[in-house]
Amino acid sequence: MLKRIPSLAILLGNIVAFAGLILLAYLGFYNRYWADDWCYSADARQLGTTQATLQYFNPEGTGYSSNRYSLTFFSALTENTLGMFGNQIFATLTIAFWLVGIAWTIYNISRLTHSISFGALLFASAFLLFYNLYISPQRFQILYWRSGVLPYSTAIVFWLIILGFITHQMTRATPAKWIPYVVAPFAFLAAGLGEISCVFLFSGTSILLLAAWLARKQDWAKKSFQTIFIAWLFLFLGMTALIISPSNARIENMGVERNSLLAVPALSIRHAVDFILISLRTLPIPHIIFIGTLFSLSILATKNTSASPLTLNRLLLLLAFATLITFLLVVSIQAPSAYFYSATPDPRGKSLARFTLLAGLGFIACLGGIWTAQKLTKNWLTFASALVFLLGLAYTARSITLIYAELPGFVYRAQIWDERDAIIESAKEQGILLVEVPVIDTADIDTRDMFGSRGKGWTQFSLNCAARYYGVDGLKVQADQQ
Repeated sequence: MLKRIPSLAILLGNIVAFAGLILLAYLGFYNRYWADDWCYSADARQLGTTQATLQYFNPEGTGYSSNRYSLTFFSALTENTLGMFGNQIFATLTIAFWLVGIAWTIYNISRLTHSISFGALLFASAFLLFYNLYISPQRFQILYWRSGVLPYSTAIVFWLIILGFITHQMTRATPAKWIPYVVAPFAFLAAGLGEISCVFLFSGTSILLLAAWLARKQDWAKKSFQTIFIAWLFLFLGMTALIISPSNARIENMGVERNSLLAVPALSIRHAVDFILISLRTLPIPHIIFIGTLFSLSILATKNTSASPLTLNRLLLLLAFATLITFLLVVSIQAPSAYFYSATPDPRGKSLARFTLLAGLGFIACLGGIWTAQKLTKNWLTFASALVFLLGLAYTARSITLIYAELPGFVYRAQIWDERDAIIESAKEQGILLVEVPVIDTADIDTRDMFGSRGKGWTQFSLNCAARYYGVDGLKVQADQQ
């Protein structure tokens, strides 16, 4: 019975974690277009995917940041191939590929250290992803709003897949020659999704490249150095492409006063410290549950394995490196906003920092659990770890019910959106090209509808991005809603 406790607990853990991820994915099927989605989709319809992407060279205003060539390309491609259905499956695809990226990377790293069961690996990946989304600073925008998913969540997904290829090279007898040819375009596309995510990915890959160079005599570094360098180089080229885009002329017209480059490092460090402290202070219970669950998981997963001993000195060294790398990555996320606006990133930008912080804390918790399991071999440790693990699952199950309570809001917004869509299409069929439409209350998702909270669309017909999308001369909020 004692030997079966870990496997049964981990099986239950996977059921709970996957239930949460499936629910999050399901909500995405009720999603529609919001805010910048209209502008990307309107250009995609009118210009086609290629010409819309080539607005990278357009210094005129487009309603979005057209220097982000990959963001424009994937938005236009989705619109012109899958239409609204593509938008509805974004959450499912994001969760699926994100999970694969985490699991693949962990699997490759575990092969270099000590093997863990597939069930434990899968749970750790799903649990990290669920909590990252559950306590995200802006879950809706990084999971359901296409214009927010691509520059933030998709960028992480691309990087995890790149890391999967890199770590796969480390585990092979001889490096695969074809992998650098796959990594290069992946890296260039990842860089073009957004400035904050590009700096984040470039910084993380730079740290990995430095580590491989310092350890160049070790087998793992020899096998992976070329692939890491290729990823670093094409991320650098992509970052350069973002910077030199002619469409950046719009920033000059925004009247934004940039910060001094010399002041950016100190300001970024201060913002990173503030983010970490505020996260731990305002969300203490989720962080404690997350750390405690992964700590107990590593004990349960290590108990009946022949893992190589983890000495105290090695443990402390790994903890120090994990803490330093996590902090440096959180600092890198702050840098673009510190430079352009002398401020912290907006909530969806902070989602990158949330994932980094949780990944770092999870790694530290697992290291502590492995060391504890090797030092304490008493049977009571298995029972105690299983109890902590189950308490973590109980809290997670409760969190899933809170997410489920958001379903009526998704259904309501989808229903009104579809009714409005039908009103506009019906008016077009009758030759009416100035159409009054209901506005949708999006306060719960903190994401703008086709109209802002105030502006022309509330008082007169406006040729906004939504009007261009439908091919009408103007849209206006219905009089009874003004």
